[in-house]
Amino acid sequence: MEECKIIILAFACDTIEKYRNQIIAINETWGNKCQEYSDVRLIYFLGEEITENSVCHSKKQKNINYVYIEGVNNGYESASYKQWLGLKYIYENYKCDFVFCIGTDTYLNIPKLRRFVDNFDPNNNYYIGGHGCHRQIGDKNYYYHSGGSGFIITHPVLRKLYPFLPYLMEHWNAVCRQNGVEYLSVACDVGISYYTSHPEMNCSCVKDELAFKSCNYKGWPCHIDQVDMTKIVSCHFMSIQDFQDFTAILEENNYFM
Repeated sequence: MEECKIIILAFACDTIEKYRNQIIAINETWGNKCQEYSDVRLIYFLGEEITENSVCHSKKQKNINYVYIEGVNNGYESASYKQWLGLKYIYENYKCDFVFCIGTDTYLNIPKLRRFVDNFDPNNNYYIGGHGCHRQIGDKNYYYHSGGSGFIITHPVLRKLYPFLPYLMEHWNAVCRQNGVEYLSVACDVGISYYTSHPEMNCSCVKDELAFKSCNYKGWPCHIDQVDMTKIVSCHFMSIQDFQDFTAILEENNYFM
């Protein structure tokens, strides 16, 4: 079993040009930066369909892998399956300290991320992120880290989740139906909060609003000109041009390290 510090779980789609271009943009920018760190891995989890344009046919890059999940399509709800089954795959194939779950319109400052996780003991139960919100499920109001900027869990949290991961999507759908919040069934960021909040998880929720931004590096759409990009570990709503522009800024400023 391979050991590493951080695995980045990216739920992805390469059968639609828009999302395939996001994967390419990542690989050309912050994904490429991952190559400089021997203990960081980026794994894309995709639906089962492989076409002639699938990214698995592209040039191989060290520390970047593609996993096509059998029985999973590339519809809107597939992100949840890719998250839960991706976590299952990671637990079975890697021994890592931290797992960072994101989508493909998210940008990570890899040097800052690598230093950020050193603030946390990976033997403790942590659910880390920011720029979140609250959702009412039953009689409890749950805070969740925005799925746009992503969230991090430590290996002990993954270990506790593992026995339930094969059917967690079905259970989450049932929870949403029973509580009259069916619209949340596709909200895998709310789902992870729901499960990590259970008392038996004994999980500490760590919120860093400056490091994890659901808007892009310029603050669009919700904090325009209010973002301190020197603090960003991850940011969301990134266009293809944003990937290139933010990379140039980071390179000019030593990644704000």
